[in-house]
Amino acid sequence: MKYAIKIEYILDEQNKSVLDGQSRICNWAFNHLLKVANDLKEDFIKSGNETLCKTIYTQRGLRNLLPKLKDIHLFLKSVHSSPLKNSALRLSQSIKNYQDFRKGKRTGPKVGWPRFRSFKRSFFSLLYDEPNKGFKVSGSSLTLSLGVTDLGERLKVTGTLKNSLSKFKGAQVKNLRITKNGERYFAVFTVEKTAKKPREIKTVASIDPNHKNLGYVVGSDGRAMEIANPYFLKNLQKRIDHLKSRRDRCLRKAKKIELKNDKFFYLPSRRYQKFDETLKRVLQLRRDQTKTYLFTLANKLFKEYDLVGIGDYTPRGGGLGKKMRRSMNNESLIGRFKETLAWVAQRGGKSFEIWNEKNTTKTCSTPGCNFVHEKSLDPSIRSWKCPSCGITHIRDENAAKNGLKKLIKKLPCLGHLEEEIRTRCAWRFNGLGIQNLEFRGPSALETLIVGQGFQEIKPAM
Repeated sequence: MKYAIKIEYILDEQNKSVLDGQSRICNWAFNHLLKVANDLKEDFIKSGNETLCKTIYTQRGLRNLLPKLKDIHLFLKSVHSSPLKNSALRLSQSIKNYQDFRKGKRTGPKVGWPRFRSFKRSFFSLLYDEPNKGFKVSGSSLTLSLGVTDLGERLKVTGTLKNSLSKFKGAQVKNLRITKNGERYFAVFTVEKTAKKPREIKTVASIDPNHKNLGYVVGSDGRAMEIANPYFLKNLQKRIDHLKSRRDRCLRKAKKIELKNDKFFYLPSRRYQKFDETLKRVLQLRRDQTKTYLFTLANKLFKEYDLVGIGDYTPRGGGLGKKMRRSMNNESLIGRFKETLAWVAQRGGKSFEIWNEKNTTKTCSTPGCNFVHEKSLDPSIRSWKCPSCGITHIRDENAAKNGLKKLIKKLPCLGHLEEEIRTRCAWRFNGLGIQNLEFRGPSALETLIVGQGFQEIKPAM
């Protein structure tokens, strides 16, 4: 099993500038090879020479041009061969993706011909793709090998890892990638570890994802949990919108800087740069907090259940207003939650499934009652009464129970399963973990229905 370990790489100011220089050179090599590929492409269209085609469209065609480039541009020798080589392979892979999309071999969004990269916009990551070649880890210290000087001396950069790799016992490091987020540098290790054997399935949980909350969980042990969306997400989104608005107002103060060959660029004002740096920090904060939230939730679910299944809900966007669609795009974590559940299950030897949500909301989940509503239930209806059996269902709980039935059908005998919900509670993330809030006082079902949309469905005549 392969996975990535991302650790902050702490460097002094001098070493930071050195890594920035290495990234700039790799970025220059990428753009230069792209220019060469564009010229070869035009020549191939005119002449039809197959040797030009092999240089552009084979995996190592552009990479084989690097030795000659090093003799012409001596500054390329100051970069280690692995990151420089991978800048060419990265371009070749982009061209291959473009060709596969044209021939119908690649699905998904449209893939165009590669474009020139700007170092000002994004850091060009440094990839050391061979184990223990170009880098050395000793405890919490990480040393990177760079290129050579005119005298043949090997240049090196040494920094400190925030967490030691010794915590990950039994993991073999396959490669290393140096990345940058804001002003912080990270070392991303790709490691390989023996996967755990799948455990015996004794308990099952089904999750119905939606946008009122992150999801509603029903377990085979008779428990039901409502998972609320993280409390910090809306506040951070308001902060991000405010910073974007303040930053974009400063665009009119940008100065036009003339370059050679009739080229130019616009230098933003200091106020714009200040807001932009603050915005990047807030965006990074949102990424880190949502990642912590999803992994905390996934770990708790798999700690209590051997198999976790989630509905294949995919928002279509039809008939939605601007505010609702924007909220779904910015704050919905359903897609990332599925990926997190799949990864945590694989890591811990647990099981993960995705079940079909068709008709689960409007089908009565009571055993022996197969009533199905003819029309879809409006999202404002949060509970409804079945005309066949007379039982009142919570919308999300009913869908999760139907999903649980679908999961159990795929499994061998699990013994006695609870037919009714014994306890209902809410899971809230408080920054330190998941807080379990049980419903007390009156009947939990009546408490959840009060104040929500309710509809009594009449049988068809």
